[in-house]
Amino acid sequence: MTWSIGPGVRSLARAGVVAAALAVATGTTAAEATTIRVANFTNASTLPLYYGMEKGYFKDAGINVEIVKVATGAASVAAVASGAADIGWAASAVPIFARGKGVKVKMFMTASDDGPPDHYGLSIDATKRSGVTSFAQMKGKTVMINAFGTATELSVRIRIQRAGVNWDDVKKVVVPFPQMPAALELGNADVGAMIQPMQSQVVANKAIGAIILGRGVLPESKHRPITVSSFFATDAWLAKSEKAALAFGRAYLKAAKELRANDKLRVAQLVKVTGMKPAMAAIIPDPTWFHDLAITKPAVEPNYADLVESGMLKTKFNVDDVIATLPF
Repeated sequence: MTWSIGPGVRSLARAGVVAAALAVATGTTAAEATTIRVANFTNASTLPLYYGMEKGYFKDAGINVEIVKVATGAASVAAVASGAADIGWAASAVPIFARGKGVKVKMFMTASDDGPPDHYGLSIDATKRSGVTSFAQMKGKTVMINAFGTATELSVRIRIQRAGVNWDDVKKVVVPFPQMPAALELGNADVGAMIQPMQSQVVANKAIGAIILGRGVLPESKHRPITVSSFFATDAWLAKSEKAALAFGRAYLKAAKELRANDKLRVAQLVKVTGMKPAMAAIIPDPTWFHDLAITKPAVEPNYADLVESGMLKTKFNVDDVIATLPF
């Protein structure tokens, strides 16, 4: 599915000039546009994807983006691995976990970093009624994640284990992100690990009385930036489609820069993509923050280390195997 806002006559003329210039520079015409199917689910971290589609930045770069709707990062990996999608978005822990399971995927582009002082796209919240104020109090409690083998599992699991609580000593329930606020309010879980915009909805709900236990996918992001979500593809697709991946990334970066430079624009895009109310969108911090589009080993490796420490990843491998460093 590809969608855009129709420009006026003058805008069309300008777009035609830009497209013609790009065609001369890159040898790409509209008829030769490369289609990239992107597995993704509604979240605040990929706003540049939708904004770039709306503004025509991908088309200008010779890319026709089609969204393949999935429910989780694990489903995104499955779509890419099966050939239903060309690339996918997920928390970085997910393709790393998949690689350890023998799925030949690599991260090639940063989508978001967690880091100080306030750039965190995931939060672990307890309800007031649960009585939980620290991870050491989690034994016997019910924790809500969006799927097993994902960043939500890792984010809770690594923290409670470091606090002396075994993962087997907590009850686990799997709930899709959009349903998490209601599940906490109804008392179906004591603690939930969630991304934006759900986390802000939970904090704003007085009936939940949210107590924030931890921010960020990994504890390490409290001290330095960690790449916590990324775009990935199969080894085979990247080997034959590096130019397309680079064009996709550069168009994505252009959209990201515009959203970061204009807070009103970012809020409006949040409303449009997520369907949330403007007042709620206005209090959500920018979840698209990252230092570098290219995937770097130092920024990704903590995901691997924590997967191993937590016991989620049983097979060790060279982290370089899951990284494709492209010259963005």
